[in-house]
Amino acid sequence: MSHPTDNPFDRFDLDPASDLAAITDALRERAEHAAPAERAAIRAAWEALTLHPARRLELALTAVPETREPLGRPPPRVALSPRGSPREAALELTDLVDLEPAADALGEVDEAEAALFAPRRFMAR
Repeated sequence: MSHPTDNPFDRFDLDPASDLAAITDALRERAEHAAPAERAAIRAAWEALTLHPARRLELALTAVPETREPLGRPPPRVALSPRGSPREAALELTDLVDLEPAADALGEVDEAEAALFAPRRFMAR
């Protein structure tokens, strides 16, 4: 199995969807600031990616895909309640339970039964 740094797209942090000009520009910039031994590796990578289209396709398809969020992207939006506060957007029990099957199972409830289960209000004496 090959090491991820064997793939020039991974080794030099190049976008596999880049065109020849973008690859050339990125590698040229790296080569300007590289030591002589590193320049030889950059040159070999440039040749593999620009002179051999089939090899470039093979390397692009085997490059490790980027899974991180791009830098500079704003954080995800928070779902707000109608009042506009994120704290008030918390789920209630009624949001988690489908009440229709429960109502169907209970059948019709007359007002006298409903009064039995209604919250009681105590009057101060």
